[in-house]
Amino acid sequence: MIITGAAQGLGLACAERFHADGANVVLVDVKADRGREHAQRLGERAVWLEADLSACTADMAASIIAAAADAFGGVDVLINNAGVIHLDDFVDFPEEAFDWVQRINLKAPFLLGQAAARAMIAQGRGGSIINMSSINAILAIPNSVAYAVSKGGIKQLTAVMAVGLIPHHIRVNAIGPGTILT
Repeated sequence: MIITGAAQGLGLACAERFHADGANVVLVDVKADRGREHAQRLGERAVWLEADLSACTADMAASIIAAAADAFGGVDVLINNAGVIHLDDFVDFPEEAFDWVQRINLKAPFLLGQAAARAMIAQGRGGSIINMSSINAILAIPNSVAYAVSKGGIKQLTAVMAVGLIPHHIRVNAIGPGTILT
């Protein structure tokens, strides 16, 4: 199981829970010290991979999936959890901040989802991809335009992936939480 954004918050909570339930977990995040520490604390069924998803490319996504497959003999579950937010008034929202949020919150899940689906298809046993959306996919908050757009995109990306991957027995779902205390 690969979990992005796993060095803290909801991603870490997912990693801890699934690991406690017996899953092998690959924690992926840009925060190297925290991620490495958490993987070591979890033990032998946990692996740490450092990745800056703001610079995610198809090659990077394929490398992450391949490293996870090498560590545990395949990839059955991907949780696209990594996410960032930038708050600013709509008329003053910087283009660079908008692009940064889209790269991490929408482009990286697209590329990782593709790479994971390719691996799952090659393995021939199906799998599951879970995309972390947000209540902000449907709720408009004036100073979080980039975040809301990215999470609305995740909602639609998930629908397209789910329909497209049915023939390969790959289930794709989104979770759209509100505020979570982790």
